[in-house]
Amino acid sequence: MRAVRWLGVIWGTGGLMCSSVLAEAQADTSGGAPFAQLVEQARAQLTKGNADSAAVLLRRVTDARARPVAERVQAEVLLGIALYYARGASDAAAAFREAFVLDPGLEVSGLDQLDPEIRRLVAEARPARRANDTTSTRPAEPAQAAVYDCIKKCPTGVVRPRFAFLPEMGILESAVLPSRRSHAFLIVQAVVDAGGAIESETLESVSGSAVGVEAQVRQALVQARFKPGLFEGRPVRTRVQLRFDFEAEGIGTLKYTYKVVGG
Repeated sequence: MRAVRWLGVIWGTGGLMCSSVLAEAQADTSGGAPFAQLVEQARAQLTKGNADSAAVLLRRVTDARARPVAERVQAEVLLGIALYYARGASDAAAAFREAFVLDPGLEVSGLDQLDPEIRRLVAEARPARRANDTTSTRPAEPAQAAVYDCIKKCPTGVVRPRFAFLPEMGILESAVLPSRRSHAFLIVQAVVDAGGAIESETLESVSGSAVGVEAQVRQALVQARFKPGLFEGRPVRTRVQLRFDFEAEGIGTLKYTYKVVGG
């Protein structure tokens, strides 16, 4: 089994600064300087935002059948990352699948540093372990779906969730509005899962002028239901901010509105 460890870098592509990662071989020096030089040259091209050029260099390793399998496996993982930024998910997925064909027991750590879509592609490329497969005695960890951050603006292709239902909150005006004010608000942050429910452990208050109402808002949100966020039409987990506005409406009465905020 080969392990690949990751080094975080920042590089630009298409005029945007993107967070990416590069792989570096662990311990195995088979193949000598040429392999290390190709990886370093590919790293330099990625740093400059030249993902296509990096892919060309890495193919000199992946397409060389005489090279050690360990080198080709590492190069395929790097190639998948380069192709994701150069050409898209389809080409990247093919490279990741080839890495697992070469080494079905491949373990790739540091995926939390990657774009959520790359993590998904790697997870989908990993072959299902058969019941009699004894290549690893480590118990499998449950897969945790990626969270798409929609706090300010959702990533490209992601649609933020929308409220579908919120139970009635019986809130008194005197418990919410500061003295001599007719309006107050509360903003909370949470993860909405792919099923349209709030993950209660992620709920946290961000800001607001409303007082004494947070517990009731939290209780209502745990029971609320959303039309989940979507990525390319597929329900996904999303991190969002939710705004509640409270406004006096007559003597002793209170009106409130709520929405998922963001561009």
